[in-house]
Amino acid sequence: MSEQEINKHRCIQYLTKEYTEEERITFEIDLLFDEELKSMYDTYCLLWKSYPTNGEIWQKAKGQSQQHMQKKRLFSTRYFQIACTILVLISSFMATYVLFQSAVDPLHAEYRIYTNLPGVRKKITLEDGSMVVFNGKARLQYTQNDSIRLAWLEGEAFFDVVKNVHKKFVVRHEDLEIEVVGTQFSVNTLGQEKKVALLSGKVLAKLGNGEQLYLKPNEQLLWNTSLGEVQRFKTNVEQQMSWRNERLVFDNIPLGQALVQINQFYGVTFVIQDSLLAQKRITGVFDQTTLDEFIQALAFIANCTITLNNTNYLIEPYAQYPLSKKQP
Repeated sequence: MSEQEINKHRCIQYLTKEYTEEERITFEIDLLFDEELKSMYDTYCLLWKSYPTNGEIWQKAKGQSQQHMQKKRLFSTRYFQIACTILVLISSFMATYVLFQSAVDPLHAEYRIYTNLPGVRKKITLEDGSMVVFNGKARLQYTQNDSIRLAWLEGEAFFDVVKNVHKKFVVRHEDLEIEVVGTQFSVNTLGQEKKVALLSGKVLAKLGNGEQLYLKPNEQLLWNTSLGEVQRFKTNVEQQMSWRNERLVFDNIPLGQALVQINQFYGVTFVIQDSLLAQKRITGVFDQTTLDEFIQALAFIANCTITLNNTNYLIEPYAQYPLSKKQP
């Protein structure tokens, strides 16, 4: 099935209110970032509002779309007639759509979207006064009402939440949810291992496997979603969050492990193909360090060479060449 057919099926399910709460939220988030899906939704939304009594067409169109997705029925003449009817309606109201767009698209007015470039730190202030610092390529969708402040996160961010006992603050990513009242913490959703680190206050982490864990200051939660492993332990959270102040701190950790943070911080890709070099432990503080300065420093402390290979920086062991013998 084409992407257009899939988007059509999703729009119809959303408008006919057949989605679960989780599916509804996922669809609404996709609307904000997929221009093609948004355009199709806007058109169907206009038709839905203009023809509220024409439910039979929508039900049959939905049924045909589901059957087509499951590949259990052949294309029928009746489906062609329904499709033609919808196309006629779309053509008739395409000009009217521009006039009514703001009225039929209240979804976008309810949310604020914040994005960040790779290799850049960005600080923003939310409507409630809470402060958020984004690490490279992070993205946040935020909304609030009288009872809740809700943020959907992609990537890594540090939160300094304004306390409000009557309006809890919730951060969500897929099946991970962090609930707070007022505190300082960070969330990293990159990769299969989700991370939550608490600097001050108290948070409740709700995992998709049903577990709920409270974190105390200087505790970190690691949830490996592929293996189903959950760890909670004491750590130096201030050091973990040093990236928000344009600083990288490594304390005797394997170089291969450090690359995850390095790549995100600088917005480039460092690659190690040598397994022994990947296990080599490094220690260092890089404060306000440019990419070129970092490459020189890393090559020195790890005793390696770093060369740009196409779009990747290749880290290799430093070649030790023996001195040639002096000729008699």
